[in-house]
Amino acid sequence: MTKPMDTYNHYVEQEDTFYQQLETLEQCQVAVFDHIFRYGERFNKAMAWEVLRSVHQLEVSVRLELLQLRLDKAFLAYDMKHS
Repeated sequence: MTKPMDTYNHYVEQEDTFYQQLETLEQCQVAVFDHIFRYGERFNKAMAWEVLRSVHQLEVSVRLELLQLRLDKAFLAYDMKHS
């Protein structure tokens, strides 16, 4: 049986992974904007929009997973404190 502290530590590791994923997605958006700023004539605006929209959708998905994880972690911390 998994101990509550082990589960909590696993949540912390997962949370760090989600933050790293969000940073990666943010850097992808910055890279797209930077390349458009430098080489705009090489890019199709509609396709650039689709790429950015897709990255944004991934970001929303990761943020929702992070939100669920933080909720689970908070309830676990409460249970650990009051048991």
